[in-house]
Amino acid sequence: MTTATEPASKKPKLDGAAAMDHDSPTAGKENASAVPAGKPGYTEGDTHDLMPLYYKHMFPAEAMMKWLAYGNDSKRPTADQGFMQRREFCFTLEGDVFARYQSFKDAKDLRTALRQKVPTKIDLGPVFNVDPTKRAAYSGATSGGTVFAPVERELVMDIDMTDYDDVRTCCSAANICGKCWPLMTIAVKVIDAGLRADFGFKHLLWVYSGRRGIHVWVCDKRARRLSNEARAAVAEYFSVYKGTDASGVTKRVSLTVPLHPALKRAYDDVLLPYWKDTILPNQELLVDDKTRDNLLNMIPDAQTRSRVESAFQKSDDSVARWDKLESIVRKASATATNAKDFATARGLQRCCYDIVFAHVYPRLDVEVSKHMNHLLKAPFCVHPKTGRVCVPMDPATAAEFDPMAVPTVAQILNEHDSNGGKVEATAMGKAVDVFNTTFWNALDKECREEMGAKAREAADAPTAEW
Repeated sequence: MTTATEPASKKPKLDGAAAMDHDSPTAGKENASAVPAGKPGYTEGDTHDLMPLYYKHMFPAEAMMKWLAYGNDSKRPTADQGFMQRREFCFTLEGDVFARYQSFKDAKDLRTALRQKVPTKIDLGPVFNVDPTKRAAYSGATSGGTVFAPVERELVMDIDMTDYDDVRTCCSAANICGKCWPLMTIAVKVIDAGLRADFGFKHLLWVYSGRRGIHVWVCDKRARRLSNEARAAVAEYFSVYKGTDASGVTKRVSLTVPLHPALKRAYDDVLLPYWKDTILPNQELLVDDKTRDNLLNMIPDAQTRSRVESAFQKSDDSVARWDKLESIVRKASATATNAKDFATARGLQRCCYDIVFAHVYPRLDVEVSKHMNHLLKAPFCVHPKTGRVCVPMDPATAAEFDPMAVPTVAQILNEHDSNGGKVEATAMGKAVDVFNTTFWNALDKECREEMGAKAREAADAPTAEW
């Protein structure tokens, strides 16, 4: 194991309790609070107290490292044996101390570090051209021309529920519920379809962030080697929502009519059905005073807006009001076209699209995607505030995913103890199954085939004759 810790104002706190083996619920002073005396099992106390046991028994270090090796953990002569030790890991230690530029040669090495340091979070960075722990030797003229730099990294995307606070009437900030989670479902469906159909990517790992968002890791070899400029272009492709105008109220989107085929697909297959069947009734956007007024401000023609407001007086149901809005705007658009008022007509033609896209189209944190060296939380971390595991998601059944049912570290440790230590019989076993069946099995096959092809090419290459 090789590690490097960035200078910090605080040193990581690794007292006796944190450094102990923690084989029993009462091992160590800190861990005692997690399991009240006389009560069997683990309770939802301080998540950090349970992490030594989680890292020892439950964290799927083998699956994680096999994925990140991309076939280079094999014994084939064509495998890059130093590949894994060029990958950056970052541990967030107790006290919010960041230990960056760590590297590990295999799963055993990683698990040893996890048990010793007990990080509250694990972030993954890029694969560098050299071991990141030795980066100081490649910082100037003494490096012989080699400059420490990233060479590959998964294309990643991050969607956070807090970015929809202007849409949600049920929750705000870090809170989520079943009424607003469909906004994340929409994001999965739209982005997954776009990455596969429009960019040809195949190996997508979707992960719940453990609290209020989702991440996707695009792991095709072509995606991992994208330049920063190309990554930014992919992120911008999905950046339809442009925030609010100078007033901070009226939402802005970047649309043209007719819609781009990818946007039309998203609108017809995902956005409009969810808008009418789920978001409008759940959030009551056309009943709540603030959201209703903000939405009406998106109608570009004052007379049309006035007619819609009058029609709203006849119903207090958001879906019925939307139907009225659509009908009035459609008629106004046709009238404006016939009158050759093209500017007004164009605005009205886009109006309903603008409203739907502005409220429910995915809102990416573009900065996360743009740079190869941006850190992102690793799958199978445990969120320190919720205690929930960052589990993989199946995009094909995204509508069925319930973040409130995601297992906590206490739950899976109790399951582990109650079934004789069989990880596969716990919720963690199910999470690893999702990881394998929806993502890794197909990518593993591709990696093995690529290694085999390289080996055959090497064997068929003519040898030099002297």
